[in-house]
Amino acid sequence: MSAPGFAQLVEGFFTEWLGTAVKASPNTVASYRDAFSLFVRWASEALGKGPDDVRMRDVTADNVLAFLSHLESARGCAPKTVNCRLAAMKSFCSYAAYRRPDLLGQLKAVRDLPQRKERRREVSYLTPEEAGWVIAACPKGSESELLLSLLYNTGARISEVLGLRVRDVKAVEGGRCHVKLLGKGRKERTLPLWEDVSDMLKSHVSGMALDSGDFLFGGRGTEHLTRSGARHRIDAALAAACVDHPDLAAKRVTAHTFRHSCAMAMLAAGVDIGTVAIWLGHERIDTTHRYVVSDMRLKEEALAKVRREWEVTGRRPYKASKDVLGFLRSL
Repeated sequence: MSAPGFAQLVEGFFTEWLGTAVKASPNTVASYRDAFSLFVRWASEALGKGPDDVRMRDVTADNVLAFLSHLESARGCAPKTVNCRLAAMKSFCSYAAYRRPDLLGQLKAVRDLPQRKERRREVSYLTPEEAGWVIAACPKGSESELLLSLLYNTGARISEVLGLRVRDVKAVEGGRCHVKLLGKGRKERTLPLWEDVSDMLKSHVSGMALDSGDFLFGGRGTEHLTRSGARHRIDAALAAACVDHPDLAAKRVTAHTFRHSCAMAMLAAGVDIGTVAIWLGHERIDTTHRYVVSDMRLKEEALAKVRREWEVTGRRPYKASKDVLGFLRSL
């Protein structure tokens, strides 16, 4: 039997390895898929080969380095993005080594390539008052208002919020709701919502006549709202808020900014870093935290410590310490 070629190994990597063996999340699969699409496109141009003519002998450390340089120079990719593409190539080489032991040295050379050094930016976040201005700038009762409210209330990653289905929402005693999020590594966590966000969510589900399996935020021609669609809504809300609050124009506001803002609000309210890490679904938490991850009482207490009102009066503005900023950068 002949040794499997590049096309066969790529197919096996996505179906056998990512899909079955490691059970990679849909976001990881999508990221790796994009990396290989870009690599094949680069190989077609740089090596003068058609997409079907790429061979395993082309997956060398020199070629991967040239591909990464192309991403930086021609596509303007940041080091973080380049490292994501490199991670896809390394993961593929780890799988291919099992199927092609004759290429162990070549594949190991790719796996040994160093990551690009990433520039650590100052953490960007909104104060509770600023977050309120941006959310209030959304049309009342709109999907945008619900989207931004959920991002700030839960501190969830944008992929976690966009992946929410109606069945992930549970009404609890008192009229409030809990939402079940699927995070990195396919780890689930359930978080409580403020009462007004719960009401907003229930009105949205009722008004849109959504079924249990429907996504909360539907897309046009796609299963659910895309990241770019969410970014457009955030940009629109920020632009509207800047009319009355021009100082916001100096802020770099993305979906992840609301995640940082949630964490900063909790830390400013006295919630300990361990609880915040659990709330955000942070991957690097101590093993002992596994005993409290499912404790809804702890999460309810954490939520109760955070002021629901946007205006903070009679207190000096919170200033994060270097240690807190370091923690946030790791999220």
